[in-house]
Amino acid sequence: MKRRFYAAALFALTVATVQSRAWAQAPEGLTAEKLAASAEAQRHVAAAMRLAGDDLAEQAEALCSAVGTGRAALIRQAMGMPPVEDHRIDPVRMFENLYYIGFNDVGAWAIDTSEGLILIDSLNSPAEARDVLVAGLEQVGLDPNDIEYVIVGHGHNDHVGGTTYLKDTYGARILLSGPDWDLALSGERPDRPRPARDIVVTDGYEVTLGDTTVTLAVTPGHTDGTLAMIVPVRHGGQTHTAVIFSGTQMRSPEQVANFKRVYDDIAQPLGADVALTGHPGLDSLLTDAELEQCKATNGPCWTTGINTLEMMTAIRERYPEGSHPLILGEDRFGRYYSIMMECASAKLAAME
Repeated sequence: MKRRFYAAALFALTVATVQSRAWAQAPEGLTAEKLAASAEAQRHVAAAMRLAGDDLAEQAEALCSAVGTGRAALIRQAMGMPPVEDHRIDPVRMFENLYYIGFNDVGAWAIDTSEGLILIDSLNSPAEARDVLVAGLEQVGLDPNDIEYVIVGHGHNDHVGGTTYLKDTYGARILLSGPDWDLALSGERPDRPRPARDIVVTDGYEVTLGDTTVTLAVTPGHTDGTLAMIVPVRHGGQTHTAVIFSGTQMRSPEQVANFKRVYDDIAQPLGADVALTGHPGLDSLLTDAELEQCKATNGPCWTTGINTLEMMTAIRERYPEGSHPLILGEDRFGRYYSIMMECASAKLAAME
């Protein structure tokens, strides 16, 4: 039987630069002036703010800003601040069956099922898969020999880089969408080995292992075959449904419509009420002092995101007791999802 314990570790609060791993939300060339000048864009912004109410207002303002969420590293650069190096953090048991393992700016997820492990993403390289991901599994009492599947959210190296090690060492099956298999394999270099094409994911694909089924949806935008992973998670004896986004960019009206379809046809029927991403620190890149300095320059200085480092720290300190800060509830999750689509539509309208 697998050993289970809570990782009692110092969790670094130092925030990170995203560097080449940026999960940018704003279309290139978009400015605040273009947003303000477009009547159609402002109609979408107003709709987002109505959906936000009081409890999601800051998130809506961030999502609908020209810089978008995930761009605080650029704020640091514009203010002449030096980047903060990325660093490994201790694993975090986010839910009873879900662990985050990796760095302060990018990581992988481990889903603990009754018959083994499903991983989401694999870090940057075979060395990171071995020394960070596998070591992290062992740190929280999970056996890497139990790895059965590795679902890769999209084909960029910081998500697919460790798959060869996991396949060769543990026999894990690797899953990507068709377009992102092509993307991942096109990036192969001597220092970035790629496994042979394995399982090709299509929209609605289900991965079942023991008592757990992960449902996959294709959400093009960040890449042509970016996935959203819908995962049952447990907290306090209750089952919730997390959507792990591997990218939320929407670069055309058709992609906005696709995000809506994913919610209407997949996420909502499954009771989605938790939003997660593999890039946890994107919206928390400023220290308290830097945040005050940024506000003095009229920002934007967003510190609100999905699973920020501060929120993950709160989970480490409070888990398993108390309310869970990432459980939004189905209504609030639905509003957050709709806000993302309205803000994406606003940016598209402004760019037209």
